[in-house]
Amino acid sequence: MLKILSILALSVCCLQPVVAGGQAQVMLDPNLPIYHPLVELEGELKLGGSNTMSHVAAVWSDSFQRFYPNAKISIAITGSRKAVASVKSGQTDMGLLSRTIQQQEVAEFHQQYGHVPTVLTPCFERTAIFVHKDNPIQGLTFAQIDAIYSSQLRRGVSKPIGNWGELGVQGALAAKPISVHGRTSKTGSQVFFQEAVLLGAPLRNEVTSHSSNADMLATLAKDPTGIAFAGMSYGNPSVRAVPLAFAEGEPFIAANSLEADRGMYPLIRRLQLVVNHNPKNKLRPIEREFIKYAFSRQGQEDVVRAGFQAIPAAPARVALDAVGLGVAR
Repeated sequence: MLKILSILALSVCCLQPVVAGGQAQVMLDPNLPIYHPLVELEGELKLGGSNTMSHVAAVWSDSFQRFYPNAKISIAITGSRKAVASVKSGQTDMGLLSRTIQQQEVAEFHQQYGHVPTVLTPCFERTAIFVHKDNPIQGLTFAQIDAIYSSQLRRGVSKPIGNWGELGVQGALAAKPISVHGRTSKTGSQVFFQEAVLLGAPLRNEVTSHSSNADMLATLAKDPTGIAFAGMSYGNPSVRAVPLAFAEGEPFIAANSLEADRGMYPLIRRLQLVVNHNPKNKLRPIEREFIKYAFSRQGQEDVVRAGFQAIPAAPARVALDAVGLGVAR
């Protein structure tokens, strides 16, 4: 069975605060395991894949190498499409994956090694729907977003939404066509967006594609009629994240809010580590210690500092169990 270890309903009891770069306090589960470093550790660890996940991986790497200055960690940003393949080929030790792993990837991995890849979820990303900072829209439902982006309208809206007035926006913007921005079909962020919001449908041909999230939001900052999707960490002062509701009649939840910290925000994607773990063997020491660090209290503080959402203690311990690291030394 494919081992995808994740949790979508986050526990919020008995949380403790951590501050990320001067921002508001974010609550962490105090039951997360504490990382206790070895006296000494050497070796090389190669990570590769998702651009988005490379940001938190870089923070983990920096913290980890403070414990172990003789350890060497490299990060290759090749996109989620190569995360599993690079682990299968041995080019990387762990893949950085920001979309759902594909059954074909699992089958090919199993054919080569006789076991499936282990997929661990050490953090989440809140995906935001961004508009220009001067756009007054107060909230969007998934059905409305689908009607803006989708070529097939799988959420039941009868026709596409083409201008801002159809969403209740008044004033000069009301008659303006919506300028729709996206990524490409091979990026993890767009694959996730299509699965989670468009129910797997392709985007409309009118969507303008961008090579990166940063480029897309830089363009949006100059486009008062635009809309885009990206992780919260990519925001800039000239754009605004719109509060979202899964369905009409539900409350709109802002991506950067206490309600979102409590797990109520409706658009969250898993950020994952792909590991070649043969259940009959132990991982190399540097792999074991890096995973233990990522799922520790200290590693989850790094998650918050990198601009992502930490996981609670229960799924952290499940992930550690999956690679034979569940018993604390």
